[in-house]
Amino acid sequence: MILYSVGVAVIDAALGVLTRREHHHVERIPASGAVVVVSNHLSVSDPLVLASALRRAGRQGTFLVMAEAFAWPGVGWLLRRTGQIPVRRDRDPAAALQPALDALGRGWAVAIYPEGKITTEPDYRPMSEVRTGAVRLALTADCPIVPVAQWGAHRLLTREGTSSLIRPLRRLGRLRPGRLSRRPTVVVTVGEAITPVQLRARVADPEDLRAMTAVVMDDLRALLAEIAAEDLPDLRG
Repeated sequence: MILYSVGVAVIDAALGVLTRREHHHVERIPASGAVVVVSNHLSVSDPLVLASALRRAGRQGTFLVMAEAFAWPGVGWLLRRTGQIPVRRDRDPAAALQPALDALGRGWAVAIYPEGKITTEPDYRPMSEVRTGAVRLALTADCPIVPVAQWGAHRLLTREGTSSLIRPLRRLGRLRPGRLSRRPTVVVTVGEAITPVQLRARVADPEDLRAMTAVVMDDLRALLAEIAAEDLPDLRG
């Protein structure tokens, strides 16, 4: 999709100006073929950060996006033209995930946030209540899941709608401890792919979707602990 490629290239360049970025182990994302990419959800800017990371792996991402966004002027047109997938939460899980399964059947990379929304935890750590859709997709499509942890996008744009880009200028602000940088650091790290066979082997009941989802989230939290240790020192526990 040319429009997607051009759009993500522009986004990537803009993020390079607005943030300081680190990308680790993007080679762990399969270069081709169906894959489900899962990530923690900090900010509305997360898809931009993740799409840029996927670009470094040579992949185009198809994101599951709340259906309401497709009604927004301009945004809806762009989402449809770039192959993004509307999610209607009032539909049964099988029907809601069918478009994503179709995309996986075409060998695409489907990105999904298991939390289903931006985390409500006060320190932005992943929530304990998560959805099983990512595991359902991977098992049905018989494709790997790749966990991707990211930290810092919540400083670029917070869930309250504030941003490091529009904070008031203050004299000598740079010298004050704890002062938020106008170019926050955004770190993305990719974990090892988990195949459906490996996923089933790591739980007592190979049909327990919640247990398998917990395994994926454990891997995601371990990755996040590596890049957010200063902010979330007890995340592994």
